[in-house]
Parts: sequence; structure tokens; C-alpha cells
Amino acid sequence: MSDKAYAYVNGNNAEIYLPPGITAAVKVRTNSHLTQKVALTRNDGTVDHVFSGTGEHNTQIGTATVEGGESVLAATFEYSSDDGAFKPSRLNSGGPYEIGTYNLLVIVAENGDDADYNDAILEFSWYTPRA
Repeated sequence: MSDKAYAYVNGNNAEIYLPPGITAAVKVRTNSHLTQKVALTRNDGTVDHVFSGTGEHNTQIGTATVEGGESVLAATFEYSSDDGAFKPSRLNSGGPYEIGTYNLLVIVAENGDDADYNDAILEFSWYTPRA
């Protein structure tokens, strides 16, 4: 695999690859009164993390760490509508952004009540090892 991070979004799913030799901090935040759910799964189907919650003003609903280069991760984004059923969100992504040795990869979700793409935010951040 490449040593370049990427995120590819399709529907309510994102494919994420992080470079080998890094440990990435994962943060999940929400800006919605509807419950947001983000599940991180390895390519072997193992669900590593499920983050769920609600709140405005960048409410943090979870943190974790993941090792880069081990496998491609999948992130599935859903939100709970007023009837309690989970439905797929729409996604967009940005990065990876490299600022010196700091790196940031962001995937954002929209549940359709507006168009600001901040209803759920999944961030991966890490430092590039010095050679």
C-alpha cells in the first residue's frame, strides 16, 4: 500500500487509509439535535469503534486511536430520524492536510435538515515521523 493517507466517500460510507508507522487520534463531534452514529470497521469486517450521540456546538461524542498502515478502515455514518430509525447521512471529505509534521483528515456528514455538513464530524490527526 501507499504511504499517503486518503479518504474516499461514497453515499454514507467512507474508505480511509492511514500511512504505516503512525498512531492517529480519532475525534467524533456532532452539531445536530438528531442522534448521529459513526461506526469504524476494519476491512476484515471487525467493528473497532461505534460512536453515537447528539448535541450542538461541536459536542464531542467519542475519541479513540488507530494505527496506520494496518488495513483500510471503513466509516459508516447514520442519523436517527424523529421515528427512531437510523438512516444514511450524506458525506464529504477534506485532506489530508499537512501542516509541518501535523496531519489532518476530515470526513463530514449531513443529515438533510440544512446543508452545512457538520452534523457529524470524523477527524483523524497524526504527526509524521521524522526520518
